[in-house]
Amino acid sequence: MNNHTNRQILCMPGKNQCKHERGAASIVVVALLLLVMAIVVAFANRSIIFEQKTSANQYRATLAFEAAEAGLAWAQAMLNEQKYITTACTEATASGNERFKNRYLNIQPDTTIDFTYVNSATPSVPIAACIYNQAGGTMSCSCPVRASPYPNPPTLLPTNTPNTPNPTVPTAGSGYNLRFDIAFESNTRTGTVNIISQGCTLPTGAAACAGGDASATVRATLGQISGLATPPASPLTARGNVSIGNAALGVSNPDPNTNGVTINSGGTIDAASAIITTVPGTPPKATLVGNDASLRDKTEDSLFASFFGMSKDAYKSLSYVLPCTACTDAELIAAYNAGERQIWVPSSMTINSSETIGTSTDPFVMVVEGAINISGGPQISAVIYSTAATWNSTGGGSALFRGAIISEGDYTGNGTPNYYYDPEVMRKIRSSAKSFAQVPGSWRDF
Repeated sequence: MNNHTNRQILCMPGKNQCKHERGAASIVVVALLLLVMAIVVAFANRSIIFEQKTSANQYRATLAFEAAEAGLAWAQAMLNEQKYITTACTEATASGNERFKNRYLNIQPDTTIDFTYVNSATPSVPIAACIYNQAGGTMSCSCPVRASPYPNPPTLLPTNTPNTPNPTVPTAGSGYNLRFDIAFESNTRTGTVNIISQGCTLPTGAAACAGGDASATVRATLGQISGLATPPASPLTARGNVSIGNAALGVSNPDPNTNGVTINSGGTIDAASAIITTVPGTPPKATLVGNDASLRDKTEDSLFASFFGMSKDAYKSLSYVLPCTACTDAELIAAYNAGERQIWVPSSMTINSSETIGTSTDPFVMVVEGAINISGGPQISAVIYSTAATWNSTGGGSALFRGAIISEGDYTGNGTPNYYYDPEVMRKIRSSAKSFAQVPGSWRDF
C-alpha cells in the first residue's frame, strides 16, 4: 500500500483494486446542522410555552375582570330589587326577611346613607359574594345578616359586623369557578355610596379570592333616584276635565312656591261649590287653572315621565307590585303596614273605608294602572297617579287627602273630601330614595 498525504487507500481482499475512503467531513457537518436545528426547535418550543402561559394568564385576568364587572351590576340590581331576600340572596317566601339595601344600608329621610355594619377596614369588608360555575352555568350567592338589628333612627355608630359571606362552591367541571365580593364605602356626597367589587378566578379547591390565581377590582359611585322627580303644583291635577258639579269639595294649597294653585286641569273645571283655601292675597277662583295646554298636549306616557322622571316600565320595576287583580284598600293597607312606600297597582283600585293610610311624616306613592275609585272617609297622605279618578259618597265629610292626586284622564265625583297640598308630604316623597343609578364618571378599576 502506497502512502499518500491527506488520503488513505483501502485495498479490499480478493480485489485487484483499492478504493479511497470518503464522508467523514459530511458526518461532522450533518451533526452540526442537527445540533443547530435542535437548538432552534428548543427555543421555538420555549417561546410557544411562554405564549401559552401568557395567553392563559390573560384569559384568567379577563375572566376576573368580567367577574368584577358582573359583581358591580349584580349589586346595583340587588339594591334596586324590591323583593325580600334570604341569606342565599334568593327571594324570600317567609316573613322576617328584608331587602338587600335594608340589610346593609340605612337610608335617612334626608338621603344620608349610614351602614348597618362596621366598615372601617382597608380594604372595605365584603358584605355579599357569589360564585359562578362556568361548566354548569350555575351561581350560588351569600347575603349574610348582621349580628343584631341596626337602630332606626340610628342613635350610635354601628358596632356590629355581618357574618363573612360564604357562598357554596360548585363542582368546577371543565371550566373555572368565578367569584366576586361586594363591599360598600362611604362617600362625602350626600345621597351617594361607593360600591366595590372584587372578582377572581378560583383554582380547584379554592373558595375565596385570597386563594384565587387572578383577581381584579372595580368600583363606582351610586346615587339615589327620587321617588318623585317633579311634584305636581296642586293637590288635584287632571289631564282631562274636572267635574264635581255642586259638591262642596275642599281644595287647599298654602304653598307660595306653587303659587297656591288648587286645581290644575288640561280640560274644563266644573267646581262651582268648591271650598278654596290658598296663599293669602290670591283670589280663590284664580287658583283654578283649567285648559292648561302643558297638560292637555301631553300623552299619557309623557305626562307620567314629567312627574316621575322615567318610563312606567322602569318605575314599575322599582316599585312593590300589589299581588291582586282587582285591588282594594285591604291590599294597600297590608302593603303599607309591611313597609312599602312605593306601590304599583296592576289593575284598578277601590278604596272604601275610613282608615288612615300614611301620615305627613311617612307618606307613600302609588301608581294605579287603571282607575282609582274612592268612597267613604279615609285619611290618606300620599301622591297617587291613576288613569282616572273618582271620589263619591264621603258621608260625614271627614275624608282628607294630604298630598296630591294626578289623573291621566278625568276627575269626577260627588264626594266632598278635603284635598290639602302638604309641602312636607311632597318633600318627604321627593327625598325618598327608591332606587340607585351609577354616577357618570365614577367608574374606575384602580
